[in-house]
Amino acid sequence: MMQDTIRVALIQPKPYPSLDDPRNIGHAMQLLERCRGERLDVICFPEYFPYQGERELAGAARQHKAYIIAGLVEAEGEKLYNTATLFDRAGRLLGRQRKRNVSVLEREQLGISAGDGVFRAFATDFGKIGIPVCIDFWGQPEAGKQLAEQGVDVVFNISLFPVLRGHWKVGVLTRAFDNFFAVAGVNTADYNALFGEKRIHHHGGGSFVIYPPKMLDKQDFRRWIKSLNDIEDWVRVKLDGLEQVHFVEIHLGTVRRFREDFRNRFGFRQY
Repeated sequence: MMQDTIRVALIQPKPYPSLDDPRNIGHAMQLLERCRGERLDVICFPEYFPYQGERELAGAARQHKAYIIAGLVEAEGEKLYNTATLFDRAGRLLGRQRKRNVSVLEREQLGISAGDGVFRAFATDFGKIGIPVCIDFWGQPEAGKQLAEQGVDVVFNISLFPVLRGHWKVGVLTRAFDNFFAVAGVNTADYNALFGEKRIHHHGGGSFVIYPPKMLDKQDFRRWIKSLNDIEDWVRVKLDGLEQVHFVEIHLGTVRRFREDFRNRFGFRQY
């Protein structure tokens, strides 16, 4: 039987100013030390962090016996892609999700190319997950729709915010409601990034966990639906702007048991 609750580390780092600074790998390893002994299912870093360091992250996944999601730049031929990269508990590369909606800053300053817009579910030992990058998930509905069609229970949305951090939670709440799944959003801490000679403030913090309330049976579900006015109480955790490693449990049982009832109640198309 699949576990109803997973234990997750949200790692909200303060990166070195240049995204590709190799010191960010060492910084990631220092932050991972805080996870020692925590019996985690998933450890999640934000977008573009640590940018590189597959070998070190694979070793850490083996050491912690946890899935690790990291923001890495993938090179294929002459192209570079902004990816969420997933390692399994044995340190194997389980997959990557390339970012589709690539900003002008990424294109012009980092040479990043757009992904194909196919959003993939990845099978883990606790269920299916999605790992869409930043605005791909909260900015437009397509990623959530594709992931829901594949039976995803929880989405890990790694992000970075020169603009629009204030809208992030609103957008993710909408996607969580649309598709009735759990979401962990992970951002950097507040810092000033360096792109060439230009310094750009990145609005840090605000990493969060969102999921619907625990419900045990159909009667619980009916009572909840009748009282439903807004879904602000789906926000279980929201971090401040400082660097930190935060441990949290994410309940997936309600998502699995009542997704079809929820869709049927509102007349949403069945996937």
